[in-house]
Amino acid sequence: MADVKSGDIVVPGDQLCVIEEMTPGYGTYERDGVVYAATFGQCSLDLKNRSIKVVNPDGSMQLALPEKGDILVGEVTSAFDQRAEVTIVKRNGKDTSSPILGEIRINNVTRRFVRSMLDVLQSGDIVRGVALNTHEIPIQLSLVGPELGVIHASCKRCGHELTLTTRNNMICLRCENRETREVTNDYGASFGLEVRVDLAPRRRSYDDRRDSRGPRRYRSRDSDDRENRRYSDRRGGRSGDRREGGRRGFSHDRGRR
Repeated sequence: MADVKSGDIVVPGDQLCVIEEMTPGYGTYERDGVVYAATFGQCSLDLKNRSIKVVNPDGSMQLALPEKGDILVGEVTSAFDQRAEVTIVKRNGKDTSSPILGEIRINNVTRRFVRSMLDVLQSGDIVRGVALNTHEIPIQLSLVGPELGVIHASCKRCGHELTLTTRNNMICLRCENRETREVTNDYGASFGLEVRVDLAPRRRSYDDRRDSRGPRRYRSRDSDDRENRRYSDRRGGRSGDRREGGRRGFSHDRGRR
């Protein structure tokens, strides 16, 4: 018979029964022939239909742990070089009954190469991701995709919300600090933020790049000819001085003898 009975309080991961005894219902999941609780709540056994589910104490149903493919929204609580921790508060557009721990690894943020998670995510960011596993804690999230990523971010310097200028480039309108994030294609839309393309970083012109790097690599033929003449004159003058000095020294020595 089942390991639990109707009315028992369970938490996610508790073993309830085996698949031969009861069919998994709402708030449960099956793995390797064993039925587990997928959410916090109260067991409810239907002996007639031989099914088991987990519900609220008042009998109402609540959201269970996310499944693979669910769209999740949460806040980044900690960001490190190779991963970030997220507190999930929404699942498929609905509030979760309680915050759920999620995790994002650096290889699940973007298709392009990033050296550190801190280059694309920061603590306090609100992100939208897709679940990569089912009924497991922590939930593994992926931000790869145009509709996935950061949907709201705050300035690291003053805490004011960041405004998007161009793809992944952001600016704080209070302190003018610039930062980068891996954002969604609708960043800030649900928070009333508008994209400010006019505040995008100015691209340096060719003349600015040339001045910062020093003289041009390729020069005109006239300038090369003038440089060669100056070099030849200097070289010829040094050679003449050595020959003349050598002759004077030789004559002087013979005079002494």
